[in-house]
Amino acid sequence: MSKQRNNLIGQTGTVTRQITVLDAKEADDGSIDIYVSDSMGNVFWTEMDGDISLD
Repeated sequence: MSKQRNNLIGQTGTVTRQITVLDAKEADDGSIDIYVSDSMGNVFWTEMDGDISLD
């Protein structure tokens, strides 16, 4: 059985992962959403913002 870790709830931090862009869409307002696969095996859409850097 797992134990609840209340001391971690609400903490903030940074996650660094390798990503591969699978698709990208630009909205009328100029914002860009990218569909990515990350090094943990997750696949998801996210906004291309200042927190994401590409090689």
